[in-house]
Amino acid sequence: MFVDDYELVAVPGRNPLTPLLGLLPYGRDIGLHLVIARRTRGAGRGLFEPVLNRMCELDTPGVVLSGDPDEGALIGTVKASPQPPGRGVRVHRRSAPAVVQVAWTPPDSD
Repeated sequence: MFVDDYELVAVPGRNPLTPLLGLLPYGRDIGLHLVIARRTRGAGRGLFEPVLNRMCELDTPGVVLSGDPDEGALIGTVKASPQPPGRGVRVHRRSAPAVVQVAWTPPDSD
């Protein structure tokens, strides 16, 4: 499951992903893959939202792309920083943070 613009989806008092909270620890066993994308602005506060908080507690891997370092640590100890488009830092509990480049394909011009 892919959720884009999560800051617009998880509004106070209404989050359609709340029913998944109990399933997140068993994601690997049941084949649940949850990818959440959100802006870095306000992400520090957003980490207290129940679904993102649970994902942090479970040490879920992630990618931190370009953003304002003043937001603080977003995943583990990694802060956002100004980066070229698609460049970021992959964070995983079993390895050191690593710089990655996400591929982009321009949309068809039909």
